Amino acid sequence: MQLIITEKPSVARDLARALGVRGSGQGCIEGGDRVITWCLGHLVEFEEPDAYDPAWKPWRLSSLPMLPEAFKLRPVRSSASQWKVVRGLLRDRRFDEVVNACDAGREGEHIFRLCHELAGAKAPVRRLWISSLTEAAIREGFGRLEPSARYDALGDAARCRAEADWLVGINATRAVTVRGRSAGSDALFSVGRVQTPTLAMLVARDQAIRAFVPKDYWEIAGDFRTAAGVRFAARWAHDGRARLARAELAEAVIGRASGHRAPPDGPRVESMETKRQRVAPPMLFDLTSLQRTANGRYGFSAQRTLDLAQALYEKHKVLTYPRTDSRHLNKGMHATLPEVIRAVGEQGEYAGFANRLLGTPLPRSGRVFDDGKVRDHHAIIPTDHKGSLHALAPDERRLFDLVVRRFFGVFYPDAEFDQTVAVVVVGAGGAPPKAAKKRAPKDDDKKDEEVDDRLHDALPPPPDRFVARGRVRVAAGWQEVAGFGDDEPAKGARDDAQTLPALREGEALTGRYAAEKKQTQAPRRYNDATILGAMESAGRQVDDEALREALKERGLGTPATRASMIETLITRGYAAREQKSLVSTPLGEALIDGLPVPALASAELTGAWEERLGRVARGLEKREEFMRDIKDVVRDLVKRVASAPGIAAPGATRARPERRSPGAQVTAKATIAEPSSPALGSRTGVTCPVCGAGTLIVGRRAWGCSRWKEGCGAVFPFEAGMPGAKPAAKPRRPRRKAPAP
Repeated sequence: MQLIITEKPSVARDLARALGVRGSGQGCIEGGDRVITWCLGHLVEFEEPDAYDPAWKPWRLSSLPMLPEAFKLRPVRSSASQWKVVRGLLRDRRFDEVVNACDAGREGEHIFRLCHELAGAKAPVRRLWISSLTEAAIREGFGRLEPSARYDALGDAARCRAEADWLVGINATRAVTVRGRSAGSDALFSVGRVQTPTLAMLVARDQAIRAFVPKDYWEIAGDFRTAAGVRFAARWAHDGRARLARAELAEAVIGRASGHRAPPDGPRVESMETKRQRVAPPMLFDLTSLQRTANGRYGFSAQRTLDLAQALYEKHKVLTYPRTDSRHLNKGMHATLPEVIRAVGEQGEYAGFANRLLGTPLPRSGRVFDDGKVRDHHAIIPTDHKGSLHALAPDERRLFDLVVRRFFGVFYPDAEFDQTVAVVVVGAGGAPPKAAKKRAPKDDDKKDEEVDDRLHDALPPPPDRFVARGRVRVAAGWQEVAGFGDDEPAKGARDDAQTLPALREGEALTGRYAAEKKQTQAPRRYNDATILGAMESAGRQVDDEALREALKERGLGTPATRASMIETLITRGYAAREQKSLVSTPLGEALIDGLPVPALASAELTGAWEERLGRVARGLEKREEFMRDIKDVVRDLVKRVASAPGIAAPGATRARPERRSPGAQVTAKATIAEPSSPALGSRTGVTCPVCGAGTLIVGRRAWGCSRWKEGCGAVFPFEAGMPGAKPAAKPRRPRRKAPAP
């Protein structure tokens, strides 16, 4: 008999339907020679520190670092009943083999292996590895099950990641929190291998915004007219710089240019250059690029996009596996894609695009098909499932539309533009500077033109030159499918939208000039799209797609975990959403400012760890080497924290600007009655409104969450009450949270 273990009940039902397993059982589906059960996510976790040594239970610096020789496992209490089912089946001698059908990725591998290890299972294991939950894909996957040993390296990487997170998180959190008590802080400072560098980026950006002092500068706009009366706009520039430091400099340039109205020194065309520019289609989506695009287009949070994509994959079967970091397809998929295109084309709005692709052989572009850039899963594309789009919720429909149009677009021709740069010179002078004469259009799908923001602090010598740019699309190509221009999140408005008239060198013009006062701008706050980009490139600001691909190995976290990390920072009170922006809170800034070990907040160091985990997953580095180095880091950080000043509580730090609303770090709202005679450590019976899993307990000066060891930082001072509570209202105890079904 065959035992199949999935990660979720919904996937178990999909497999049962595809394999013809019909029957029922307690926590499983049983029929014929197969039994399918599920894990409900994590059923097994690492033990608490006191399970290794009773001396590790109290939070003391003297007990750190805690470095278990071997990690112990325990069942997750909240899913104990399902664990008993899975454990019993794994130990059942009826089964000749076990199929690991958990999600095909690092985390799915980890979930299964922990269950297999704790249950002490003996039956041989094979792995199901599929990227789609359509019935055809499931049956095909079961026809090519592989030995579990092939995925041992991936399992090692998953175990390394989990153990490293435990070691760094538990030791750093305890060390920083206990040391903070010396500064009068009662806060729990949760520190994590990925969450803390991510928070550090938010804090650094907020501090840069507050420290920013705007500076006035002036630019000069030129309004030119040909002899035929055709007008066009151009902007003054000298030596590649267009900004003047003072108003009198701008007025001097305008006066000088206005004094030359007629030939030979009046405004005239010095150069005119037009180049045909080809813009390749954007690459296929991986999860991070899909999240960034959906945030820029529809304002979806990273977690919202992941939830929608997961529903389109699991529930509706219309997308392939979304938790992927690849933007390419396997070469072998080329022959199967016409069926996918045909299935999507049955939806009326896509029929025209599909028919055009089906009418000619599908291109084999290396930007699309590259086996070397596909590891666990290929890029996110539609499936050949012929479901109705009317079954999709509005937001699901929007996300599906993004993926379909990107998928069709990669097989369409490049978009083509005529990009023109004209230089108008006013006044007498020598030969034009090379930069002004030869300034060629940039490759638009890679990066916007950089602006030289240095200011002219003295009047540049004559003549004065004005640069005009124009861009005309001559072939829509893939943009016909997209329905708009570059469908990545907007990088900023461009100044080349005008259509320039046909100009010839030496042609005389008339011109008018005006000074425009502007101010330098502070850095923009992070939003979901930009923080995901920063996490993907380990904190480096990278717009170029190719360079982003090269830096993926060194990113913070994985595409599957980045969204949850943003939400974790918000839940733990270190970050908050202000409209579409992500900002740090006083608690978050206190943690980063007072962190005694800068390496814990280093995006590049954590990115280097992630790169090494990738090497472990590919069998290029031994698990023991990685864990040895992590333990050395933990020993060093404990030593440095112990000798550093403690972090002060947020209330003792400098006040933040009034842009924060009270209690901004806590997103949940409730009303809690103060106990009449609180006993220290007693439970109130009230579900924590932040994590939704713990119970509020009584502290010395505040209520806190019983899951503080697990990282919930909810703290509600007695005198302040809960955010949203009405002072005049009669204290009342909220209803208990209903148990999950």
